Amino acid sequence: MSESPMRDVSLKPACVHLRHKLMYVDERQATPGMVDDSSDTRVFFCGQTLEVLGQDGEPVGPRYCDPTRSCYCGIRNR
Repeated sequence: MSESPMRDVSLKPACVHLRHKLMYVDERQATPGMVDDSSDTRVFFCGQTLEVLGQDGEPVGPRYCDPTRSCYCGIRNR
């Protein structure tokens, strides 16, 4: 069986605590504070709460986790 070609990854800045499963198996996506948000079905979770809600009780995801949130930690904030 031949391997299917790997799709392109487009990393964008995000909270360093934002995670998804592929970050643990695809080294291209393993950079803390950078996420590939190109999937409409990917489930994100907070690395601090290990839930789909962040420390502030709000949903997590590339479009939700931004510097306006009290729990946000960017690469420079570490």
